[in-house]
Amino acid sequence: MAEILRKKIDEHSVYAIWHITESVEELEPAICLREGEAELYETFVAESRKKQWLAYRILVRRLLSPDDFPVEYDPCGKPYLAGSDYHISVTHSDDLAAVIISRGKAGIDLEKIRPRVAKVKDRFMSEKELSAVGTERELEQMTLTWCAKEALYKFYGQRTLDFREQIHVEIPPRAGMPFSAGIFFEGKHSRYRLQSEIIRDFVMVYLLE
Repeated sequence: MAEILRKKIDEHSVYAIWHITESVEELEPAICLREGEAELYETFVAESRKKQWLAYRILVRRLLSPDDFPVEYDPCGKPYLAGSDYHISVTHSDDLAAVIISRGKAGIDLEKIRPRVAKVKDRFMSEKELSAVGTERELEQMTLTWCAKEALYKFYGQRTLDFREQIHVEIPPRAGMPFSAGIFFEGKHSRYRLQSEIIRDFVMVYLLE
């Protein structure tokens, strides 16, 4: 089905979402992989992983066109555009992949709303966050909290960030609303404003510098 949504956030920032309905064989001809990319791609075993990886790479190329910068990874595993002053963040879940590109730092995450998030809530949510979750939109709010913390983790770029103890989210009544969150790391407290959206049965959260 290819690209289903593209949104210009501001003059220097845009995100796009790909609905993956194609097979690996259909996606592969849509992108010419560089040598390093091809080597990494060959290490993937699962077909779902291959499709998600190809979809977000195709999105990156489309959003940058006519420019073309290689996607590489820093020591923390964070993707960046080598040779470009643009920043990127990527995410994929189930049959959706998304990319955000901005002149400043950015973070994005999306996740399908599933009951299993309730089974692991204590691993990433604080007692204060759990008490803020209502009964009407419980799974949606929990999924939003997870996406927010993932997006902040990608934005901040520190592997040792603890989701439960060091990232605190002010959970809104529902997804689709802006909200705030904070990171407490090495004696420093940083506040951020995040945006959230509902796409089909997925929650997506993103933030910009």
